[in-house]
Amino acid sequence: IPDVKTQLAKLFSGGLDFIWGVPADQAEKIAAMGRFTVANESTMRIGYLELDAAGRSGDHPITKAKVRQAIAHAIDRQAIVDSLLKGKSKVVHSACFPTQFGCEQDVTTYDYDPEKAKALLAEAGYPDGFSVDFYAYRDRPYAEAMLSYLAKVGIQANLKYLQYSALRDMRFKGETSMSFQTWGSYSVNDASAITSQFFKHGAEDFARDDEDLAWLNAADTAVDPAVRKENYSEALKKIADQAYWVPLFSYNSNYVFTQDAEFTPTPDEVVRFFQVSWKQ
Repeated sequence: IPDVKTQLAKLFSGGLDFIWGVPADQAEKIAAMGRFTVANESTMRIGYLELDAAGRSGDHPITKAKVRQAIAHAIDRQAIVDSLLKGKSKVVHSACFPTQFGCEQDVTTYDYDPEKAKALLAEAGYPDGFSVDFYAYRDRPYAEAMLSYLAKVGIQANLKYLQYSALRDMRFKGETSMSFQTWGSYSVNDASAITSQFFKHGAEDFARDDEDLAWLNAADTAVDPAVRKENYSEALKKIADQAYWVPLFSYNSNYVFTQDAEFTPTPDEVVRFFQVSWKQ
C-alpha cells in the first residue's frame, strides 16, 4: 500500500497492525492519540547536495570553491532537522554516516551564516548572486526549504522535481549542476559504501579529484584498519574543504504499530519481522 493516507486509514480500522516510514507530522498526531505505539529510530541514510565542481554540466558558478562554500553556509540545516525531519535525525558534516568505519568527523564545517555566504559569493565574483537549476526527486518540503535559504543570499535556485529514474539518468550523463540526493549505504557500516561510491571517478562523481581517487583506492584495498582510516580521513577532509558535497542531515524512520505488538527498530532500516512478537 504505497499511499500513507491509505495505510493510516487501514491502521485505524484494524486492517493493519504495523506500518513504517510515517511522516513526522503524522507520527506526532498518532502518538498524541494514545491508541498506537510510535517508535522513532535513526537510519544510515543521509541527505546531501551534490555540486558539480568538475563542470561536467558546463561552465557555471558552482565550479568555484567559494561558491560551493557559500551554498554550504547559506542553508540552516539544523532548522530543517528541527522543523521537518524531527525524531533522531542530526546534522551531518562529512560525506558519510558518522558511525561508518573511516567516517572522519574532524573536517571543515559550515555553520549557518548567510552573511558569510554573501561575502563568499562576492569574493567569487557574484555579488548579486546567480541563477541555477536545483534538481530533486524526493522530500519536496526539504528541497523547498533549501531553495528559500539560497534565495536569501541571492542564489535563485529553480526547482526541477523529477522521478528518480529520470534524475538518475541525467546525473549519470553529468547534466546536473546541483541536486538534492540521499544515500543509505545499503546499510553497510563502512565509508566504502558511500564515499567511495561517489568520489572514484564513476558516473556519479561530480568532483573528479585525482587525490581523492588515490586515497579512496588505497583505503578500499588495504587490510590494515589504520591505513584505511588514514586514507579515508584524507579524502573526507578534502571533500569538506572543497565543499564538493554539502552534507545535510541523517534521516530517521517512524514506525507505528498496535499496542499488542512488541518491536524495537534498528538503525539499518531493516525491519526484521521474525523479531516482532505479540504481547502475552
